[in-house]
Amino acid sequence: MIVYILKRLLATIPAIAVVAVLVFMLLRLTPGDPAAILAGDAASPEQIAQIRANLGLEEPLLVQFGIWLKQMALGDLGESFYFKIKVIDLIGQRLEPTLSLAALTIVIAVLVSVPLGVLAAWRFGGWFDRILMGFSVMGFSVPVFVLAYILIWLLSVKLGWFPVQGYKRMADGFGPYLYHLILPAVTLSVIYIALIARVTRASVLEAL
Repeated sequence: MIVYILKRLLATIPAIAVVAVLVFMLLRLTPGDPAAILAGDAASPEQIAQIRANLGLEEPLLVQFGIWLKQMALGDLGESFYFKIKVIDLIGQRLEPTLSLAALTIVIAVLVSVPLGVLAAWRFGGWFDRILMGFSVMGFSVPVFVLAYILIWLLSVKLGWFPVQGYKRMADGFGPYLYHLILPAVTLSVIYIALIARVTRASVLEAL
């Protein structure tokens, strides 16, 4: 198993290298001068040149790529021009809500889809099975962003059951934290409920 994992990891190295080159080249081919954009419209040519020198944009392309690759390997993603803080710190700020939303989505999807799939297989050909199959088709067909707009309009704007937007940290209390996550997590879980329920139904039917 360890040998297999190592082989798979080694096999990803060429793909990572190709992606790194493509990302770097796309960044360099983006229209506009990063130094001029960062300096602003009122900057003088000397100020722009100084910023270019500080960013290493005067170096040859291969040298720039080497510096960029080294910084990426060390986890240095640079500084956000907009927020004026390090990109890695920005990612850290968004990590808790992202992981929280992903975890709750998975929990809802599993807790709902597995019983539905088992029950549909148990009632194979019945009304519940047909309803679940119809729901699965709808779950795959309706884009998540469309479903999100519908649920926000109905459950947040019209009924006022959930907040329209916002996020509460777990440190602010588990109740508000969960309350702000439920609606987006349910929205994201619909497609996974449709998928897992169908797979569970098929597996149970094979076992029966």
